[in-house]
Amino acid sequence: MLQSCQSSLTDYATQWTENIKQKIIEDASEQPDNKILDSSRHSLTFFKGNKKLKLYLLMPILDKNSKVVSYDTTASIFFSSDQNFELVRELCLNIDRSFEGVRYKGNHIGLSLFNYCDGHVKEKEFRYNNITVGTSTEYDEKGNVTKKVDNGNISMLKNLYDIKYYR
Repeated sequence: MLQSCQSSLTDYATQWTENIKQKIIEDASEQPDNKILDSSRHSLTFFKGNKKLKLYLLMPILDKNSKVVSYDTTASIFFSSDQNFELVRELCLNIDRSFEGVRYKGNHIGLSLFNYCDGHVKEKEFRYNNITVGTSTEYDEKGNVTKKVDNGNISMLKNLYDIKYYR
């Protein structure tokens, strides 16, 4: 019986995360009316009015004279219209994995995925208020499970039922 409860909570958290991600992407896809390039932080932020739509963290590409000739994107953050939710994506630039997860009011919640640079899942875990809960699973490059860790506190995922997406 306990296993089915855990499965049910993780299934709900997985679906909840997917639904929230889609809504954030829709909100962040509005046509921006302003953008700010912050060369000191290497970021580009798009706005509609005073509302953030998306932010890109950039890595400068330098020529042999250390002059910036272009940028590569290292991460992106998409924002919900109420600014409470963020979809965070870190790309495989200079690291051996990518990341995708949702933040609510600054805290990671729901399903977090770490992927190999070829897109295959490297690790999946569930978080609530930045705390890893339930079972974390690691995979090799072929998709075989290499490690499972029970982090406990799976019941914290019940709190996702109370977190609603408002537009």
